[in-house]
Amino acid sequence: MKKTLLMVALATIFLAGCSKKDDLSANIVGLGGDTWTKGPIDEWISTNYTTPYNIEVKYKWDRSELGEIYKNVVPVKEELVVPIMSIIKSTWIVPYAAIKGEDFMKKYTQKQFYLAGSPSYNSNGTITLGTAEAGRKIVLLDLNTFNPANKPSVKQILHTMHHEFGHILNQNIAVVPDYQRITPSDYTATWFNIFRGAYSTNPALDKIMYEADFWGKGFITPYSRSNKDDDFVETLSTLLESGQANFDNIINNLFVYDGLYIKRNGKGVYEQNTDARAKLLKKKSIVVSYMKDSWGIDLTDLQIRTQSAIEAQSATPDFNSLLGPGKTYSTITINPQKLTGLSTKFLTAYNTANTTLQAGNPQTNKGYYIDNISLIFTAANKLTLRVNYMDPTVALGVGNNGDFDYDISNVNGVITLTYAASQPTTANYANARVIETYIPTLLAYFNSQAFNVRWVDDIVPQSKSIFGGLVKTTDATSYLFGTL
Repeated sequence: MKKTLLMVALATIFLAGCSKKDDLSANIVGLGGDTWTKGPIDEWISTNYTTPYNIEVKYKWDRSELGEIYKNVVPVKEELVVPIMSIIKSTWIVPYAAIKGEDFMKKYTQKQFYLAGSPSYNSNGTITLGTAEAGRKIVLLDLNTFNPANKPSVKQILHTMHHEFGHILNQNIAVVPDYQRITPSDYTATWFNIFRGAYSTNPALDKIMYEADFWGKGFITPYSRSNKDDDFVETLSTLLESGQANFDNIINNLFVYDGLYIKRNGKGVYEQNTDARAKLLKKKSIVVSYMKDSWGIDLTDLQIRTQSAIEAQSATPDFNSLLGPGKTYSTITINPQKLTGLSTKFLTAYNTANTTLQAGNPQTNKGYYIDNISLIFTAANKLTLRVNYMDPTVALGVGNNGDFDYDISNVNGVITLTYAASQPTTANYANARVIETYIPTLLAYFNSQAFNVRWVDDIVPQSKSIFGGLVKTTDATSYLFGTL
């Protein structure tokens, strides 16, 4: 009886809500799919993605395309669609197609992109920038902050693309099981706890401990610790997006720390984190072999093409224009224990000075050693050579800075250094007087010499924005470079 009454009541309500005058033929928005007049964006997508690769690019708002529909995500700005997809094509599709051909990309690329403007915020404090679904669809998020002229912005999208495409490749042909055996006990579902700020109240120590939680354990990024599959594709995507110089720089800076300072012997030789270095190098080796053996792709070739495409899209300004007081870079730091590829002529001058200094002042015989040097551009016409030297007889990390001032002239990126006739007498300059007798080869390397100020990507490929250098104008085989 209750069911009958309910049905009657519902029928009464329905009939009461309608009349012969009501028009019930209006279309319901979205039922059967929204339609709109195709414009330039749609034509561009058809020409560059749909026709050649059978890839659909959806940019109109459609919440059903998001896996977690309860999250608040905003649409992508339409004016960003073509710039974003153009960069993805030039830095992802074109490099792969140049090596493997168009048919390879037609076969293995996912068949749909969905673009969203904001990231997807997760309950654990992380954000999702992209997802891949069964190798057929990629969702890209956080696109409304994209700036095509900003290289980090370009690289972020590119990293996501190479990461997700790496999953597609791995789903078709799995990487060898040896990969997951390299760091089996360090995968963790709570990888997102690896964030700067969680370790101490000292920012410098915080950074060391943060990096030790992934690089120091043999992982290329914090996210690579989440599981074996993401570890593999993070290594692949980082090698492609950031380049070989970035990877080598990570390897060259893996040391064992005692608090804030790198452990070292009495002559200042650093203790390397050989375990982490070996693990990262092994992972890279497997990635290289996988790409070659499974797909016939020379990873170095793909890396070069990808990096060239990034540079073409967002060119790095000339180093000379970025160097100086108040500019992007004002200091070049040279530490031979953290760098590979420094010229033999510079290293001879540096090492001779270090050996002589270690022999010590006969009166004190402390055995000081040089830890690193910095070139600090303090004014348009002034440069300070700072020699950081350490006393092995005192606590680790207790060192001194010896400052030497040079007058400089800069004509179209050629700088000439002249040892300043007048040197200040403050503490760092007093320290300089203590060591200057023992480091003449280092001082002479700079005094009355002319250098080209430039990037050194011809010496260390793919190193723009990582290393900046000085190359002697009279001898291209005599140069130095350092971190910025």
